[in-house]
Amino acid sequence: MEKLTIIIPAYNEEECVEAFYEAVEPFLKDIKYDTRYLFVDDGSKDKTLEKIKGLRERDKRVNFISFSRNCGKEAAMCAGLEAAKDDDAVIIMDADLQHPPYLIKDMVEKRAEGYKIVYARRRNRKGDKASNRFFARAFYSTFDKYADVRMVQSATDYMILDKMVVKAFLDMPDRYRFIKGIMSYVGFKSCCLEFDFVQRERGTTKWGFKKLLKYGVNGLNQFSNVFIIVPIIMFVISMCVAVASIPLFIFNVLGLESFLLLLLISLLFAGLSVVLYFMMFVLYSTRREALKRPLYFIEESSLDA
Repeated sequence: MEKLTIIIPAYNEEECVEAFYEAVEPFLKDIKYDTRYLFVDDGSKDKTLEKIKGLRERDKRVNFISFSRNCGKEAAMCAGLEAAKDDDAVIIMDADLQHPPYLIKDMVEKRAEGYKIVYARRRNRKGDKASNRFFARAFYSTFDKYADVRMVQSATDYMILDKMVVKAFLDMPDRYRFIKGIMSYVGFKSCCLEFDFVQRERGTTKWGFKKLLKYGVNGLNQFSNVFIIVPIIMFVISMCVAVASIPLFIFNVLGLESFLLLLLISLLFAGLSVVLYFMMFVLYSTRREALKRPLYFIEESSLDA
């Protein structure tokens, strides 16, 4: 029987741990896998770990990893994938039950059809905060336009991954792990399942604006050169100011000294932006080489026979 691990990152989720277990357990009876739970306690300050240990006393299939401090959800998922790398497949789910458990059966069926990655996306975000909807759309549109990989709008971390995908993921040397970006980068046959937005029923979200902004910026920086646009914008603005100052001087809006000062400052900023552009270009190129990402990922080969 194939082995399946359900990885659940958890940070201050004492109200959700037992509810999560009770909600997921009925759906595991419909799949023919040797299944275990792996909670990754991300340095929680409440009784999350205590609740997980309580579940383990009831069910030895419940396992856990506990961090010494809060390291972030991406690190928690990485720790779970590293621990479950020998299993045939893994499922990543949030502890807050905003990832509906009924999709587990569908994910397993899609994997049986040959898909190596089956991920879930929100069909809509009705009920979510307007600010969250706005920034989510802005992030996905920016990522889709400038990143080296493509990511499905409203895709979540809720997914089932085949063993070979987990191996490919762990072979990626990036220190910062933007999970959804890496899963797009490694390729493999994938498909998408949709679900309606589910409100959190217990506890509070740990994703404030500052945390989400950092998450988005890091994700963009990992898979794009988008920030190289900053010196380009600086150069365009500087040249526009320089050009605009000429008619202002001609029509006596600016005196000679003011005109020369404005022109000098504009040209200095333009020169600075050119230098900054080449510095960023070299840094991005150096980073790309320093990462030493795998040149390819093999999904299938006749040499394995």
